[in-house]
Amino acid sequence: MTYLLQHATRRLRSSREARVDEKLWLNLPGFYGDAYVRVFVGDTSGLRARRRLPEPRIRLRVADCDSTISLWFSVDSAEERENALFKIDTLLGSLHRFRDALAAEAELRAEREHRKELTCRT
Repeated sequence: MTYLLQHATRRLRSSREARVDEKLWLNLPGFYGDAYVRVFVGDTSGLRARRRLPEPRIRLRVADCDSTISLWFSVDSAEERENALFKIDTLLGSLHRFRDALAAEAELRAEREHRKELTCRT
């Protein structure tokens, strides 16, 4: 039975069979919360197509203290591949713009705090 079972079930992939396999904490040490980003893209390059084409496991999860989002990506058809790449490119572009705006606001806040300290000293 064990012999047949190994052919009937899909084996779990190890991290060495992944193109990327990371879980990164989003907060600096000392900050509260278990915010993280988890990314996994399986590597099917060593698998042969038999009856069905190999499907990579693809996971993108972002979590904060209370909430988690999971985004779904598929490479099963030309349209789904195009959409998956569009989705991640759109997300990356938005995150870059968000980071630039956040940096500008952080710099403005630091300038205002500095001016307020100078005003309080006089």
